[in-house]
Amino acid sequence: MTRRSWLRLMAAGVLVVWLCLFLHWDNTEKSMIRALLVETSGDSWTVGLLYQFPEASADSSEAKAAIRLCIGRGPELSSAISAAEEALPQRADWRLCEYLLAGQDSVRQTLSACEELFLHRPYGRLASRVFGGSFSVETLKERADESDVLPENLLQCVKNAAPAAPRLYQQSSGFILPVVELEDEDAHYRPEALVVTPGQTGQLTESQTEMALLLQGKSWTDTGEHRFALEAGPLRLRRAFCGVEREGESFLLRVNALSRNNALPADAEAELKALCADTVRRCWTLGLDISGLGAHQALRDGHFALTTKNVCPEIRADVKLMKC
Repeated sequence: MTRRSWLRLMAAGVLVVWLCLFLHWDNTEKSMIRALLVETSGDSWTVGLLYQFPEASADSSEAKAAIRLCIGRGPELSSAISAAEEALPQRADWRLCEYLLAGQDSVRQTLSACEELFLHRPYGRLASRVFGGSFSVETLKERADESDVLPENLLQCVKNAAPAAPRLYQQSSGFILPVVELEDEDAHYRPEALVVTPGQTGQLTESQTEMALLLQGKSWTDTGEHRFALEAGPLRLRRAFCGVEREGESFLLRVNALSRNNALPADAEAELKALCADTVRRCWTLGLDISGLGAHQALRDGHFALTTKNVCPEIRADVKLMKC
């Protein structure tokens, strides 16, 4: 065997050994963080980490290892996260952490602190999907100690609703925030969402939440369906198309959608017209221009003269429903 062949054989051997060591270290020496839960009260912070055991694949978001929970506390957010990391069986890996659950009672303070921290520390992503939590981290820990499936069901719940959830970096302009609840060993999102803006937080009704999602082109269902409980009966819509037109000093909102009902409830279009205008006004009052009225005027006039600091302009809605 020539000298060149020996060198090639040695190089191949070194490469194989290095790959084996790398795969062993990458797959079995880390706790994969899947979601971060944060809440604050006064000058203390509590953090929960939903993580997978080291046996799970480090590069697979569909890994089947059990989801577990550990918590940490501290006077600052960073120290609370560090305390939670110390409770992990192996060192933390944040590459798969895509979800952030903020305590409902301190959601604006929590999201601002997380955004500032993520700019400087690799604890999460500014593109993380954000949810509100109606439960405390302590409550989740107590229930998780009694049920091994609760952490996994909670993670699955936020994964299912993720396409309609806002991202952390959007908080400066405000957004519709889904709220997650616990129920026995399961978790689900509440029908009533929150409007979170830099100045305030307010709650929408179930019907307003559904209409807000429709106007944003989002849905919490896999099929993209929207469900309304009207006075005349239930209504199911899909493939909604929304538009904004200027009418002098007022705005016209057009909504065209396909109905999945065999027969449309009486006065369904009239009820949806009123709900559409009411939802836009409610969000505007809370500081969220959900239909982009200001952007529409800016495109026409060339300047952003209309913001949520102004009085909500007059709004008229036109809803047309067609059967599938």
